[in-house]
This record gives sequence, C-alpha cells and structure tokens, in this order.
Amino acid sequence: MSDAAVQFTASGAIGVLTLNRPDNRNSMTPELLDAFATASAAARAADIRCLVVTGAGACFSSGADFKSVIQREGDRRAANERSYAMYEPFLSLLDVAVPVIGALNGHAVGGGFGLALICDLRIGARDAKYGANFVKLGLAPGMAISYLLPRLIGVARANELLLTGRLVDGTEAERLGILNRAVPAGDVLGEAMTL
Repeated sequence: MSDAAVQFTASGAIGVLTLNRPDNRNSMTPELLDAFATASAAARAADIRCLVVTGAGACFSSGADFKSVIQREGDRRAANERSYAMYEPFLSLLDVAVPVIGALNGHAVGGGFGLALICDLRIGARDAKYGANFVKLGLAPGMAISYLLPRLIGVARANELLLTGRLVDGTEAERLGILNRAVPAGDVLGEAMTL
C-alpha cells in the first residue's frame, strides 16, 4: 500500500477508495481532502461498475481532524468554516454514476459518519460505533448529515441521534436502517465486494 492519504485501486469492474491514515483513525485533514479529490477523480474516470469506500486499519473515519484545522486557521470559527469546505470532495460521491458501497471496517463518527451516509449501501462492523457527535463539540452536523440521516431512519430517530450525539453500535445501526448489514469487522470488505 502506498503512502497516499487516499488510494484508488480497481479490480475488474470494482473500484476501491481507501482512506489511508490508519495511525490517525483516517481523520479528515486538508491533506486527506486533496488526496480524496485526486483519488475520486481517478475513480470517476475508471471503467468500473461499482465503487467501494473503506478505511485502512481498524477505523473507517473519525471525521474532521479539528486539531489540524484549528492550528491551520487559528480559531474555532474559522476552523468550523474550513471543515464545511473540507466536505465538498466527499459530497461529490453523490454524483458518481455507479453505486457507491461503504465498507465501514470500524468506527464512523462525525464527518466519517457523514461520508458513510453518502454511500448508497453500507456494510459495517458489528462492534464499531456510528454517529454524529457534533453537538458534543458545540457544532452543527456537517457533511449533509442532517439531510441524509432522516431520509434513512426517519425524522424522530434522526433528531434523537443528532441532538444527543449518541453513538450506536453496528447491531443497532442495522436495526435503525443506517447499515444495510452489520457483520464481523474482518468480513466487512469481503461482504461489500460480493454485493
């Protein structure tokens, strides 16, 4: 595996985008943002019939790396504005012409949860945590979560998760309709590839 923060590989008709910052829980930094834009452009140009999005290591994505954003921008307000700009390349997955499957190999929290919701289908690790904890950071949900989550699980359930910041495990995420399937962590990518 190369050192790129996001990698694109293709095997036959299936493309795989891998967030590749496992030592930082695949958190979203400006560098990962740039790499995602490059890798997703390669995915759109490839002759594939399906795109799988996953994370390297034990975590899908912990969301925005606010520490690096705050250091770069200097204050919390500017960091908040920058974090919204960071989401644009991820939201471009909504315009991909092939089905996008999230292979959530571990925790998907904050912006990582938003990236998961952008996917058309989601296969997730049963023992991982999923959710939008923005409220616990004093922030409004980003990454179109407040739009996408109610469409998946209904307004009342989405409001509960968004307004409390409560995280759910894979079993509950499957029951709520966030995940299409909850499987053992080691089976996530294989399950996504066989869909």
